[in-house]
Amino acid sequence: MIYTGNNGRIYIARQLDRGIQGSFTRDVVPGEKVESNETFSVYNVQGDGRGAVVRVASTMASNATSRSMVFDVVSRGNNYSAGDVVYFGRVNNRGTLVRITGNFKISTTATIGIDNAREIFKDKYRIAKVRSWTLNSSSEVVETTALGDAVKTFSPSITSGEGSATLMFYEDDSSNKGESAQKDTFELVDILFPRGTPPRVVLNLAVDGTATGTALDVGSAAIWKTNFLFNAYITGASVGVNYGEVVTIDTSFTIDGPLLDTPWKPGVTAL
Repeated sequence: MIYTGNNGRIYIARQLDRGIQGSFTRDVVPGEKVESNETFSVYNVQGDGRGAVVRVASTMASNATSRSMVFDVVSRGNNYSAGDVVYFGRVNNRGTLVRITGNFKISTTATIGIDNAREIFKDKYRIAKVRSWTLNSSSEVVETTALGDAVKTFSPSITSGEGSATLMFYEDDSSNKGESAQKDTFELVDILFPRGTPPRVVLNLAVDGTATGTALDVGSAAIWKTNFLFNAYITGASVGVNYGEVVTIDTSFTIDGPLLDTPWKPGVTAL
């Protein structure tokens, strides 16, 4: 079989965790008031969830007779599970925790981040397409020659990988990508020119297969043995623009950890 060059994809490798999502209609505790766009923390009574934040869209006076209010999730937090008992609250100017709602159970949670190989097929976290790429691997060896040996001997040590990729700078207008519902370009820029700690990405570099397929597909309709799939950090980026031409980004990357196995192959390693 003769292989022909293909391209690949780059994905956000957000930390895998469970957060709450959606909206909650709850009664505000009698005597308490809320202001429009005020935010409240989610406190756990039962469970390990932490960090979720909700917001109200309207104002309620302390003496209002109707106490029902809609709370929208603005920060999902992590480690929540269905069945956790929580309540919404705030810390007042005296440093006292004030309950805004009574206790209630969370029925569902959302997984944040790439959960398994199927997420690659869905392109849910895709932020760019790869036009061309190179991949280099190197293995260090440690000398194990003993005194009196006639020849040198070695033992394998640490393996590392790095490479470069040219990305297509484009925006997918048909849909938003990623759990934050940002456009592809904004998420891509944040990875190429990070404002804080550089985010980790998943690179899927194709040698003949495509980046889509279904379970048990083999050959041109699936990611198979002809793809390199791994976590990486973008260590360099260069953007050049010529009038009327497609904008591309030349990047360099360093592999983080071992290569990930390809989906739908027996004994696959999940992301």
